[in-house]
Amino acid sequence: MSSFLPLSRRAQFVAACGLACLLLGVLTAWGGAEEAAPAAKPGTPAATPAKPRPRAKAAAKAPVYVGAYSVDHEFKFVTEECMEIIRGKKILFGSRSWGLGLGTIMSRKDKKYEVVWESHRSERVTDKDRVLKPEAFDQPKIVHYLFGPVPRRWAFMDDFLRKAPWKFGGKIDGCFQSLYCGPEREAKQMADEYFPMLDKLVKDFPNVRFAMLTHPVSADGTDRKGKRREAASAWNIGGGDYSDKVVRRYYGKVPILDMRDIVSTHPDGKPCTFEHNGKTYRKLCPEYTVNKDLIHPSSPEARERMGKGFILLLAKMFCADKLPPMETPKPEILRRRGPRKGRAGN
Repeated sequence: MSSFLPLSRRAQFVAACGLACLLLGVLTAWGGAEEAAPAAKPGTPAATPAKPRPRAKAAAKAPVYVGAYSVDHEFKFVTEECMEIIRGKKILFGSRSWGLGLGTIMSRKDKKYEVVWESHRSERVTDKDRVLKPEAFDQPKIVHYLFGPVPRRWAFMDDFLRKAPWKFGGKIDGCFQSLYCGPEREAKQMADEYFPMLDKLVKDFPNVRFAMLTHPVSADGTDRKGKRREAASAWNIGGGDYSDKVVRRYYGKVPILDMRDIVSTHPDGKPCTFEHNGKTYRKLCPEYTVNKDLIHPSSPEARERMGKGFILLLAKMFCADKLPPMETPKPEILRRRGPRKGRAGN
């Protein structure tokens, strides 16, 4: 027993010395760290952790707008890949005579721009005969129908999308129509009824891409019957006011094909205009008509401009990611303040 106790005290002494050395090392390291750290100034609050930077918002998509500038400067960017995407879509298009053959104009010049175009040009959609069959979209194609000169002709499109036996709203990828008005009061009625109808279609059918088209314009001069036609017609004035409403209401919200701008603008960018009650309106440029047809863009150059605009609209609607970034100018009425005044252009 006596030989065990001295040995235990020695072990305790050695352990105590080791612990003291360990504590001394820790204190030395702590002191060195305090010397290395800069002393905080009196009254300086403790630093708070930096807040994470918010993520950058995705760049806003450019408004889908096709006017004269697009026809003259952007059509060259439509690729074969883009056309293949367009050919795979089911699109419903209604119009009067301005829409006849619109999707086939460019394919006659170059097969690259060919689309599947089914037109009911010999029939008219009316209240008594809707012409289109329920199986019209059995495959991807553009189905074009002509509506008769009947009241509320803009509502046929709503029927085709919502009602039996068609219910195209669940079958198609795109839908738009080219409307026209007679008297100025009809242009107001058209806007008052068609705009809310379209807004509801956009809301109820999110998988369908809708577009708006501006109103046609006519030229002034002597017509085929030898009668003088002035630019300040109900067609141009009422239709012009309607077109302004289309652009102001839907630019940046719904794709727009500005047919008015395309055929009332020279390739150099100069518009064809006239004045009425202090406001500047557009008219069909004289070189865009032939054989005294003052109603239609009937010259080869005008038809090509219309065909390019139609294909560009489809390209921007369905394959924008295949096109390079474009700096398409805003429509003229959104770039100027108030009614434009000045001398009319030819």
